[in-house]
Amino acid sequence: MAFPYRKILVLGATSGIGLALSERFIARGIFVIAVGRRKQNLDEFVQKHGSDKTAAIQFDIGKLDAIPAFAEEVIKSHPDLDCVFMNSGMQRGADFSKPESLDMSLLTEEMTVNYLSYLALAKAFLPFLMKKPEQTALIA
Repeated sequence: MAFPYRKILVLGATSGIGLALSERFIARGIFVIAVGRRKQNLDEFVQKHGSDKTAAIQFDIGKLDAIPAFAEEVIKSHPDLDCVFMNSGMQRGADFSKPESLDMSLLTEEMTVNYLSYLALAKAFLPFLMKKPEQTALIA
């Protein structure tokens, strides 16, 4: 099955699976808009692949209230965006056999990044993607 998308926003593009996928997309001629929290990693990514194949945006998806403005800016800067790949996330250890050791603020942050941010991102990008006449995707 062919991957029909030409410009893809990849959240979590500068490390791990997101980095590997982003590099694979670029190798297949797909323009990648790399999103991550660490500016140095984003700068290195663009330097490695070139601004003709990638762009970078520093953003923390855990900032739910900033997601609508982030999506609006991405759409304004890249109206030919046809795919959003939500890949970023975090995981910390939690020992539920020792409830006194659980830090609810850390668990809340993890749930915000791994779940609530994806809902907010979908809400922000879906209206744009659904209006496009060509095939689009929101991948999580």
